[in-house]
Amino acid sequence: MAMLQPLTNNSRKSPVSNSVSTPAPVKGWNAKDALADMSPDFAVTLDNMFPDLTDVALRSGSASHSTGNGTGAVETLAEWSGPSTSKLISAAGSVIYDSSAAGGSTSIATGKSNARWQTTMFTTAGGSFLYMVNGADAPIYYNGSAFVTPSLAGVTAADIIHVCAHQSRLFFTFKDSLIFGYLAVNGVAGTVSTFSIGGLCKKGGYLVACGSWTRDGGSGPDDIFVAITSEGECILYSGIDPSAAASWVLVGVFSLGRPIGRRCLEKVGSEIIVTTQDGAVPLSIFLPIDQVGAKSTALSDNIQNDFITSARTYGTNFGWQSLHYPQGSYALFNIPISATTAYQYIVNTQTGAWSRFTGQNAACWALFKGNLYFGGQGGGIIYKADTGVNDNGVNIDYIVKPAFNYFGKRGVNKLFTLCRPHFTSNGSPAIAIDLNVDFSDINPTSIPSSSTLNGGVWDVSRWDAANWTDSASIADWITVYGLGDCSTPTIRGSENALSIRFSAYDMIWQVGNSL
Repeated sequence: MAMLQPLTNNSRKSPVSNSVSTPAPVKGWNAKDALADMSPDFAVTLDNMFPDLTDVALRSGSASHSTGNGTGAVETLAEWSGPSTSKLISAAGSVIYDSSAAGGSTSIATGKSNARWQTTMFTTAGGSFLYMVNGADAPIYYNGSAFVTPSLAGVTAADIIHVCAHQSRLFFTFKDSLIFGYLAVNGVAGTVSTFSIGGLCKKGGYLVACGSWTRDGGSGPDDIFVAITSEGECILYSGIDPSAAASWVLVGVFSLGRPIGRRCLEKVGSEIIVTTQDGAVPLSIFLPIDQVGAKSTALSDNIQNDFITSARTYGTNFGWQSLHYPQGSYALFNIPISATTAYQYIVNTQTGAWSRFTGQNAACWALFKGNLYFGGQGGGIIYKADTGVNDNGVNIDYIVKPAFNYFGKRGVNKLFTLCRPHFTSNGSPAIAIDLNVDFSDINPTSIPSSSTLNGGVWDVSRWDAANWTDSASIADWITVYGLGDCSTPTIRGSENALSIRFSAYDMIWQVGNSL
């Protein structure tokens, strides 16, 4: 007769807790890959947090720079840059302003048909000129002290709707036309010669914008003239003089997505980026400097689905614009979702990582003395961006939702119990942690609660009671609950006084039954 055996000690063991640390999603926002296959260093959502090299940082704020630009939207901002000084020029309604000084703007031109100007800086031996066209009024230029209406012959001046500088010439596009115009070398007035590209455009349409692509960073015959049509055809020419057939050479005609708005071209380093309904497309796709380094996808590839959705939904709204901001190491794409609300797609120009900024309701953007400014969608206000820790007194709301993580054990059921985010801050931020399990996308509703600061911040903590630092690490365990194969924390907060950087999070879980 077999004897009964006592139960082994293993049968009474408590579940083993596992602790896994995951770095911050420095590869940025990913709206392309399937949630089940997304690398942990991406983010499902990354709002108002900028992906840096080693962590993600709460974006800087914005502050009112200049008022008195009418009562509506400021629709144009541009910098006039002279030999020793610069001025910030703005347009709202029928008026053009000098908005250089903080406080109030000064009217310098009136009676204009609209405020949607296309601009370019053009410098010759005769001076520095900010050339402006809007397709309704005759072109004008600012010389540092006043606006001048140049005498232009050979065309209907009010039809000029876009302008660029290329090979020491001003080039123009016209309303509803596949003809571009150009002036003599170093000319700001005179007879406008014309050049038709209609025979090259298989899809018809009209010219939207033109630009100059300086691929090697210098100036020479290898520089390329870029013309973009409304149907997404990109026509490229090399050479100096369109009237000289021997030297004005067609490089190619390529198909892009349809461009969005007339502010669709932006130079980033040696690259030209075109904002289209198919995403932000670098021209090096068509003309790589070398075959090995050629890009095969759009710059916006990681957020392509969201970019395309925004383009189809809001593409007819005024305010689409791209801008390279070297000081911040990013380029932005302004997305006007309504007459009062806008957000920006942000790409780190060093890493290619994306995020989204909200709360900056911009109708236009510009650089002034290297700093970033935007025209508000209402109130006639110009704001300085990338300054301070709030948006003109309003909190900056941020969300970090890293990619779903299997924590090295795919196909194993897990009970998640604790999460510890790692922050660096100059204070004690209030945060909320909500756990999403198995690709759930439920909007969190919990109220942020204050975390404990593991250190002292100068002029904040008590004297002789803390270790003094300029910033300190915050790493508190927060109770969470979820059962599933994979999970991710949604980290939320709302700040108006602190700088915050998120570097990693730890998760504690216990093994459940195998799936």
